[in-house]
Amino acid sequence: MSKQFDPSLVRQSYRCELVEELRAAGSKVVGEVTLLLPKSLGFCWGVDRALSMVQEARVEYAGRPMWLISSIIHNPRVNADLREQGIGFLRGEYSQDGDWENLGENDVVIVPAFSATVEDINHLCERGVAIVDTTCPWVIKPHKRTLKYVKEGFTTVIHGTVGHEETDATCSLILSEGGHFVVVYSIQEAECLAAFIEGEANVDELVGALRSGSFSAGFDFKEHTQCLGVINQTTMLATESRAIGERLRVALINRDSEAALENNFRDFDTICRATQDNQDAAARVAEQNPDLYLVVGGYDSSNTKNLARVGHRLGVPAFHIEGPHCLGEQIEYRHRTSGEIIHRDGWMPSTRPLTVAFSAGASTPDTLLGEVIERVLELC
Repeated sequence: MSKQFDPSLVRQSYRCELVEELRAAGSKVVGEVTLLLPKSLGFCWGVDRALSMVQEARVEYAGRPMWLISSIIHNPRVNADLREQGIGFLRGEYSQDGDWENLGENDVVIVPAFSATVEDINHLCERGVAIVDTTCPWVIKPHKRTLKYVKEGFTTVIHGTVGHEETDATCSLILSEGGHFVVVYSIQEAECLAAFIEGEANVDELVGALRSGSFSAGFDFKEHTQCLGVINQTTMLATESRAIGERLRVALINRDSEAALENNFRDFDTICRATQDNQDAAARVAEQNPDLYLVVGGYDSSNTKNLARVGHRLGVPAFHIEGPHCLGEQIEYRHRTSGEIIHRDGWMPSTRPLTVAFSAGASTPDTLLGEVIERVLELC
């Protein structure tokens, strides 16, 4: 594309003065309520970049049918905004009129920031569509690392979520190169893999402990656990990713000796810098011991889920909500482990003065966070 769209124009469209004020000051007292906000939260540069590329494509390909493979980012409001701009969705909850099999040379297809599977990219190339690839460079980083692992004969262990678009793309890439993978979602699942490596668990116990789809096709449990290389889905909880890498390192030492590590273990931190910054900033606010911590973002957003876990780990009542509609006599929130959407009475602390902290996922616009803050003040 010849024209570079200014990312600041995208961010400006979601600008909120209240959030900007709080982000700069860190806190604000409104009556009996103290509002706390981390310095780092909300749209990351990868999201700015992806949305800017979409606007650039609308100019470059004006008049041609334009489609997203699926959600460009995990935020319902942003995806709804794109639909209003005339962009269709080929898959997912927003798809209505897309026809994946009948795409043609006049169509323009946008690859989401999470990337896409090798199979999907090949299909788009075969159909001759114009491809706008908004894949975040931080997502490309683990892709490059996995290619290195496959070349060296290592099985890739992915700290990620089975079924998440980013992890699906990584797994597809590994398989296309003839490699193998194991996906572990948590330190508990990694412990089961470590126990198998150490000879303390059998294949049936390992398969039973991990989620369906966690292993590559044709996985040989003895052969393909000999040499392991660890990466992480870029939006996972960084402290947990480090713990998983360390636990697997210890398991291989226990099985093969420390001297063998050079030949059978690799660990590479692929957590997105913005994800790490947001988690660190969220932790610093949680350490101020607020009475309530609200984390705003799409329920499908991995990095938002993990921001809520940061607050919980520090003993703060933290809730992952999608927007102001979640707050009333009851709170609607996503449970941090089960993923269930729960409605709960008595969520607002009755004590005054009251301290409420907020954070927002990397795909959450400032306008949405601002509406949540205003809603809290109304309810107080």
